[in-house]
Amino acid sequence: MAEQKFLITMRSGPIPGSSYYIEKDEVYLGRDLSNDLPVPDPEISRRHARFLRKPDGIYIEDLGSTNGTFVNGVRLTGPQLLQHGDLITLAENTVMSFEVKEEATQPTRVSTQTFEPGLYEVPKPAQAAKKEYEPVAAPTPQQPVAQAPCMEKPKKGMGWFATLLLVLLIVIVIVALVLIFMPASWWCALTFNQLPGCPIY
Repeated sequence: MAEQKFLITMRSGPIPGSSYYIEKDEVYLGRDLSNDLPVPDPEISRRHARFLRKPDGIYIEDLGSTNGTFVNGVRLTGPQLLQHGDLITLAENTVMSFEVKEEATQPTRVSTQTFEPGLYEVPKPAQAAKKEYEPVAAPTPQQPVAQAPCMEKPKKGMGWFATLLLVLLIVIVIVALVLIFMPASWWCALTFNQLPGCPIY
């Protein structure tokens, strides 16, 4: 049996190439986002038209739109049955095509062949898997267990350099503190009384 599906494809307008399958009994289209098929065209009414699914096919009906709905160039005055290949025009710029697609549904076939014992030999995958994936026995105390190689410790190549920097930093800090908190007489002695305010002998 073949199942019919009804497809609407926008040929020209705000979203050319977009398509929509009509699967509900009523499908509304218009500018408003609440429609099943929102079409962002300012010349289209908020609720412009609708598709009606009936036993004999798909009908289209204009819902009193301002700029009208046309099928193959003829303005609608009431519901009209759509045929495969019809062109639907909303206002002036939006053109959509109507297509009827038939998809074959194949029934499930049940085999009538009887199975006679002895004709076919069924492999036993469970046994094969058991042999192939046999668990490995845990090592007994008599068997030496191989130990993973120990990771080498990183060599201390730069340790002396870091120590030297630390000692140098400590010396610099001590000298700076001594110079900051040193009495004024020491400054005069270090500069041979050349600083202003030092006594002249």
